[in-house]
Amino acid sequence: MPTNYTEEDLVYVRLIRREIGNLWSEARQRVIDNLPEGSDPELIGKYVDERPEPGIYINEYGVEPRFYPHRTSGRLLEFYRSV
Repeated sequence: MPTNYTEEDLVYVRLIRREIGNLWSEARQRVIDNLPEGSDPELIGKYVDERPEPGIYINEYGVEPRFYPHRTSGRLLEFYRSV
């Protein structure tokens, strides 16, 4: 089932997706730097599971984060989603 994203969601998802494979410790700031004026950098947590042990769960925003930094490499990955 496709996810219904708002226009605001799509801004974050597109910026984050560009960074897949990059070190999240560096990529996070690039995402923040490219957010449109007035966007809240804290909302990155809606889309990226930055916990030490990332996994599928419902976060404080009521959604499953789509992206996560790999536990050992720190590179940004996307959770596999079957449709």
